[in-house]
Amino acid sequence: MERTTLSELAELGALALRRQVNDLYALLELPSVWQGREPEELARNTLDILVSRLRLDVALLKIHGPEGALDCCFPPELDREALQAASGVFELPRPNTVGRTRVQLAAAEPPGEAGTIIVGSWRENFPTAHERHLLQLIANQAALALQSSREARARQRLAEERGRLQRVNSVLSMLHAVSDGLSRTHTSVQVAEVILSWGLDAMGATAGSMYLADETGSGLRLIRAVGYPETLLRDYQLIPVNAELPLAAAFRQKRGLFGNDYRGRALTYATVPLLIDDRCLGALGFNFPEPRPFEDDERAFIQALAHQAAQACDRARLLEAERRARLTAEARQQRADLLAEASALLGSSLDLEASLTWVARLLVPRFADWVVLHMVERTPSGADETKTLAIHREPDKRGLARELGLSLLSARSEARSCVTNNSVLAPIAARGRVLGAIVLGSEEVGRYDTETLELAEELGLRAGVALDNARLYQEAREADRRKDEFLAMLGHELRNPLSPMVTALQLMRMKDGGALERERTIIERQVEHLTRLVDDLLDVSRITRGKVQLKRGRIDLTAVLIKAAEMAAPLLEQRSHHLELPPAAGPLFVDGDPARLAQVLANLLNNAAKYTDPGGRIVVSAVGEGEQAVVRVRDNGAGIASNILPRIFDMFVQEGRSIDRSQGGLGLGLAIVRSLVELHGGAVSVHSEGLGRGSEFVVRLPLLTQHVTAGSGERRLAPEAPTPRGDPRSVRLLLVDDNRDSVELLTEFLDTKGYVTRMALDGPTGLEAASAFQPHIALLDVGLPVMDGYELASRLRQEPSLKGIKLVAITGYGQESDRHRAHAAGFDMHLVKPIEPGQLLRILRDLLEAPEQTVPPP
Repeated sequence: MERTTLSELAELGALALRRQVNDLYALLELPSVWQGREPEELARNTLDILVSRLRLDVALLKIHGPEGALDCCFPPELDREALQAASGVFELPRPNTVGRTRVQLAAAEPPGEAGTIIVGSWRENFPTAHERHLLQLIANQAALALQSSREARARQRLAEERGRLQRVNSVLSMLHAVSDGLSRTHTSVQVAEVILSWGLDAMGATAGSMYLADETGSGLRLIRAVGYPETLLRDYQLIPVNAELPLAAAFRQKRGLFGNDYRGRALTYATVPLLIDDRCLGALGFNFPEPRPFEDDERAFIQALAHQAAQACDRARLLEAERRARLTAEARQQRADLLAEASALLGSSLDLEASLTWVARLLVPRFADWVVLHMVERTPSGADETKTLAIHREPDKRGLARELGLSLLSARSEARSCVTNNSVLAPIAARGRVLGAIVLGSEEVGRYDTETLELAEELGLRAGVALDNARLYQEAREADRRKDEFLAMLGHELRNPLSPMVTALQLMRMKDGGALERERTIIERQVEHLTRLVDDLLDVSRITRGKVQLKRGRIDLTAVLIKAAEMAAPLLEQRSHHLELPPAAGPLFVDGDPARLAQVLANLLNNAAKYTDPGGRIVVSAVGEGEQAVVRVRDNGAGIASNILPRIFDMFVQEGRSIDRSQGGLGLGLAIVRSLVELHGGAVSVHSEGLGRGSEFVVRLPLLTQHVTAGSGERRLAPEAPTPRGDPRSVRLLLVDDNRDSVELLTEFLDTKGYVTRMALDGPTGLEAASAFQPHIALLDVGLPVMDGYELASRLRQEPSLKGIKLVAITGYGQESDRHRAHAAGFDMHLVKPIEPGQLLRILRDLLEAPEQTVPPP
């Protein structure tokens, strides 16, 4: 009995020892089993090992670690708080498998952990030393496993963080590259190309597109798409913002949309709006081949791409707006410069065709490939003539441009402004009348807009003004030419009857002596008055046309004043005026034409004489004031009303004229005075205190300095002709004039002076008479029938037998052009009718005394 008991005890001991060894081996394998386990899983596994190895009825593991509280118990419904509060013994709420309710407790603390492990068993010897040791070993292994798990988790988190940082760096590098690429973009298309190329590669997308809102904001216009079939893109060039598409939805909602299906369709997409603040410019979208979760970093990357795309698009929009504004400003400046150049060209010449040609060359090729100008010009005869001017940038295509322009014009009943696909048409108009049209053409379709039309219209207006001005100038020239012809004819026709009257008066005085003296004096006075009227009329015509040529020189104004007084003497004596002419303190040298200045002062004296009652007082003074010579003509006559003073020097202004026109005149004398004085660089003024209180005219002329150049000798008034030498009876004179009265009277007068005369009434007769008579001097009228005086003079100059003949033109044509024409025809002198007989005799003497020299015209 005892032997059996010992054997059993030995077996039990051996079994216990094997169990302990197995437990220890099992514990040694725990680190490899627990490797890579999470703390929660480690806690549960530790509790399971404790229950199985120690054959426990209750077990509790409670540890407070960095990952939080680990709380596990066996059985699960165990009252944890009651177990923790028990001390050594714990009462089970119900009997265990062996019917016990009372269990012995043991506890262990995992080293390095804030917590405890509590275990319990119904066995009375619990815990044995081995069990206590095993409990502590398991607690130690659990603590080590927890530490290892935490370290593994930390390493994993570190690796994840490093990976995340690497991804972030990669994303940042990619975004930096995208930003660098976008910095070199200037258009929305370039922006889309950069965004899509980087976005597709970075996210592994198969297709992508970028849309921008159109001008109305109701549609999205495709800017760039990659990876889609062309047939599909044709239907999605413009999509409404309310379309049932992810892109339109992202645009409307102003937020990113990510998904693997859309409205029941298998579609993996990512779409984000292009936002600037709260303003949505468009949308960016990508499509993927396989479903994906779209992690936060992917979403952030797409959002960042969209943000950069939005900024770049907005910048491109501003750049495009700036570029368009700059181009518009440059185009407007070019148009303004063109209009300025065109205006300068059109205003610089009256050769309108040449000016318009230059204007057309300004337009080609800057504003057009070809230009056609179709206009109606006024010919010198007064008829309208149609002209077409064509310019092409390729000269050999000028005919084609002409055909195109005329076809456009013929297609319209009237020239109205319009823009076609590749041309602009505008009328050339002035004063409400269409004078033609201008056509600008281009080989580029759609080149022209409303601003080009405005340019063409403005050019048409300016060309119209130039064309109208040219017409007006031609009409004015024609009217001026006709006026000159009329004045020349008027002077001729008025002077022709005066000439025989003057000669007849001289003959009457020579024949009858004192008989009819009063009647002859009246006739002479009226003839002189009529002659002066004709001279004034022709003078003012020459002055207004700027055809007066001054023969200026250094003259003494006091001598000119004396000559003017002599010229006005007949009227002064007739009206019994008292003329006061105080002696000058010294000479007053001016640079002037003595004849014209004498005319100025004589006109002022005659004006004073006419408007002063008989027996009046006229005072004339000439003094030097500073750098001016000042001549004053003051009278005590009728005076000038204040309302007439500002206009007194205008043509045809006459003060206080009654219907009987007792003072005579045309109102031209003072206008001639002002014009001649201003031509001399001087000024004339008038002062009057009112009607009946007289008036004073003041002429101011610049004085010559004392230091005069050697070539400016003093020009004095022509002295009286010296006494003629030789016997007039040896001088043969030929007179040719179609006015029988004039030529007969003048012939008779010269006969009485001893000259040998012969007369003729037309050119051919005069030519025959000259050949037979061989005259020394021929007095020829210019306006002869059949052969005029110019041709007769030329023919006489060609006769060898008449080599030394002196030719004198006696005519009613007294303009400067008439004098030049006379000398060009061979005349030695040009005399304007009527000719005072004494003057004619002096001229004949001068011609006889200088047989080899031409005497200058008076």
